[in-house]
Amino acid sequence: MRIAKILSSRNENAFGNPPARIVCLGDSVTHGCFEVYINRFGKVDTVYDSTKSYVRLLQDQLLCLYPASAVSVINSGISGDGTTGALERFARDVAPYSPDLVTVNLGLNDCMAEDTETALRRYKSNMKELFYRIRSLGAEAILVTPNMMCTYVDPVLPEGVLRDIAAEAARRQNDGTLDRFVNAARQIAEENLVSVADTYAVWQAYAKAGVDTTALLANRINHPAAALHDLFVQKILANIFE
Repeated sequence: MRIAKILSSRNENAFGNPPARIVCLGDSVTHGCFEVYINRFGKVDTVYDSTKSYVRLLQDQLLCLYPASAVSVINSGISGDGTTGALERFARDVAPYSPDLVTVNLGLNDCMAEDTETALRRYKSNMKELFYRIRSLGAEAILVTPNMMCTYVDPVLPEGVLRDIAAEAARRQNDGTLDRFVNAARQIAEENLVSVADTYAVWQAYAKAGVDTTALLANRINHPAAALHDLFVQKILANIFE
């Protein structure tokens, strides 16, 4: 990808080349959300730790590979967001940075909509528009497919709303709803010549090999544990150096 040349050029000649800028657009996983809990106001809340998110890990890896590159990796993930919200804030959270590369990791919230068919049509349209807008900025794009959601309601979750959310997430995972959204994103990426960092395929392989993928989720619903964020990084790097 072109981003690799930009990183290398800056690393070799800092005076002659500007630093690279990468924007990671996404939802709570990108944002750096892990465990969930009921806060003192009785609302569902999450533990934020952006230092453990794949966004920070990606920057750390790139600075290790290109120590003089001064690469900036901007976290434009927002907990609870989907493709509609991402489009609405694109002019604020992506475009102003004039990125060289934008990664897009969305789908976990889109697939939870009540009307799946309407949501899937909207998701497809939104993803096409996102890739169009990224291309219009002169930036490269990488589709980052999400992790799997829970496949059962873990008894460690307290009774109440968190179990209800887990039950719905497990239903959408087990009945193939999330698969449909991921497959749609892959197809749109292919049609638009966008690289794919297919993390979801790795999670599927784990599940097929007998791994309890629900136990790999920090919140036992849809946020991968910190150790699993490296999967996103390795898949993104594989595309950058393709």
